[in-house]
Order: sequence, then C-alpha cells, then structure tokens
Amino acid sequence: MAYVVGLNSGSSLDSVDAVLLDMDMDNQGLPKLNRVVAYREYPWPDMVHADVLKAINLDMGIAELCRLNFVVGATFAKFVNALLKDAGVDANEVAVVGVDGQTIYQEPPESSHWTGREFEDAIGSFQDHRLGTTLQIGEGSVVAALTGIRTVTHFRPADMALGGTGAPIEEFLDYVHYRDQAPIITLNIGGIANIHAIHADIGKIMAFDTGPGNILMDRMARDYFGAPYDRDGAIAQSGTVQTPVLETLLQHPFLNRKPPRSAWREDFSDVYLHDMLDRHRDISKEDMMATLAEFTVQAIMVALRQVPFLDQVTYLVGNGGGVLNRALTGRLAELLPSHMRFVLSDQFGIPAKANEAAKFGALGFANLMGVAGNIPHASGASRPALLGKAHFPPM
Repeated sequence: MAYVVGLNSGSSLDSVDAVLLDMDMDNQGLPKLNRVVAYREYPWPDMVHADVLKAINLDMGIAELCRLNFVVGATFAKFVNALLKDAGVDANEVAVVGVDGQTIYQEPPESSHWTGREFEDAIGSFQDHRLGTTLQIGEGSVVAALTGIRTVTHFRPADMALGGTGAPIEEFLDYVHYRDQAPIITLNIGGIANIHAIHADIGKIMAFDTGPGNILMDRMARDYFGAPYDRDGAIAQSGTVQTPVLETLLQHPFLNRKPPRSAWREDFSDVYLHDMLDRHRDISKEDMMATLAEFTVQAIMVALRQVPFLDQVTYLVGNGGGVLNRALTGRLAELLPSHMRFVLSDQFGIPAKANEAAKFGALGFANLMGVAGNIPHASGASRPALLGKAHFPPM
C-alpha cells in the first residue's frame, strides 16, 4: 500500500479540499483505492483568494501571475503538511501528492479561437483544426520542496494535446473505483456539473460537462443575498420556478454540443447571469434562484439521456459540494427513471466532498506508476497518455 495526497480547488474557490488516500495496484495493473484515510477543507487565505479571483477574471499582469503561481504552490504545501499532521502521517510515508492546480483559464477545443496563418501547421493535425487550451497555477516544485514529497501537477494538458477536452477529468478514478459495479453513472456537482458514465468496456465510457452546477446559484447568493452559496438550497426552495425563464435557459447553445463537451468561462459567466437578470427584473430573486436550480437539474437530465446504456444503470452516484443542495438532489430523485437511484459516493467509500481531491490523488498515483490517466473514448483524445508533470523534492 501507499499513502497518496490529493488536493483540489474548483471554480467556486470556497476552499481547498485535501484528502489522504490508501492506494495500491490491483492484479490488472491499475491503481486501486483501498480507503480514504483523512479529509479536510482548508479556506483560502483572504489575500491569496482575492488574487486568485483577480487572475480568473483576467485582471492580472504576467508579473503578478508569476508571483501568484509560487504563492499558490506554497499555500498548497501548507495544506498538505497540515493534513499529514492531523492524520499523524510522516511525509516520508507519502508516495506522491496529486494536485492539478487552480484553473485560471480554459478553452475546450470547440471554443478555442486560433487565428492566423502562423498557427495552421501547429494545429492542422487536430480534428477539425481544433486545439483546446488550459492554464493552472500552483507551482509543483514549490509543493515538492516545502513538503518533501514527489508532486504531480497539471493533468489536463497531455489529454488536450491529443485533441481531448481535458475536462472533466474524473473518469479515471471512477473507472478504477466503480468498474466492478458498472454500468454506473457518477455525477459531480461543483461550479460546473459533469457526469461520468462508467462501463466495464472502457471503449464505452463517457464523461462530459452537463452545464452549470453551483456557479450561477453561487453568484446569485453572493450578489443578492450576501452569502457565499445557497446553504442546503434553502433560498431556492423558498421560491417558485418560472417556466418561461427556464425555457429560455434551456435554449443555451452549450446543451446542443455533442459529448464529449467541456464548459468554459464564457458559457455561464457573470455577464450571462446579469444579462438574464436584467431581462427579468420583475421576477423575485428567490424565484430566480429556484429557476437556476431547476436549470441545473434539467441540464443534468438532458445529459443523462445522451448515455446509450442509461437503461442498464441502477445508480447515479453523486459527489461534490452541490449534493448538499436539497433543491437539486430532491428534484433529481423525482426525475430519475424508475430503475435508477440517486445515492452519494459515501456509499461506495468516498465522502462526497472528498471526491474531487481524490481524483487528483489517483491521477498522481497513476503517473507515479506509469499508468495512462486519460480515457480516450471519454475525452475525445486520439490515444492514451500519461497525465501530469512530476516535480521532485530536494535531494
């Protein structure tokens, strides 16, 4: 067995999730998650949080961004050391830290805007002349130096370099963890929601974003209710879904993109939200929150119906912070086909809020063991790839 640390910070920026895993290799040469040993949530330091948000809003120069890259790496290292101290585990016992970094910018292949003759040769070999882009910060060499542990970062670029979407990227963990229960579908509700349709035949696995998760609701809560998010879905449950607004939301072009699809910042931005609010000023903010929650649920249902083997699936396994929103999960339970049950990933040994961090720990361990971490049929990549960039601690 090996101890593995996974870290995650998503688009909501509410905290950094840190998880300590017990992993080894199974008899088929694939990583195996034995158990989650410890899980913690660490709030971002206020000044770092403000700077990360500034970077995400593309309001930061290159010098500031370079400094922030190292500061975020040091912050991640601090959280790794705190987790290990809480768990009573020495850094020498940990095989690897897996942390993708904080995503600052990402364009999926269908949204990238490569122009100019100078790019033609570079991207001509990609399907439909498309090549996605992505940028995460959190310098891995700083994490390795300050923890003394080999660190693997930046898992998405290798998949995207082969024409894949690079996001979502949870399907590897879900395949190795759930394939004995397949066919099964997992649902992550973070800022963006995504599903991972796991089949015993790896050539049938699907993974793609469904649309907004918490992102629009979190902004509503922040801007109009003075709260970081709609705790337990209480605001949404106090309102009434406005059908005409919902019908307009469901015309979003993102929902017409074929899987694999990946959302990016322009799809569900502040501009998109406030434009919609401006056009419906007569609707109460509680009703709008209820309508946004229903939009998230209906987009998930649209995505589920795109899974060819849906009629064989017994469980929809939920994880991510959004599964605590009762307006979402209660409605999902109502709408699922009668042969499916919505359950939390806790039932399968992974605490729902730890899942995102666990996926990066699993990918870090896969890199350490030389195992490809992408699933081409799911991401659209042309072939398997070893994901991540390894950073080594001082000699």
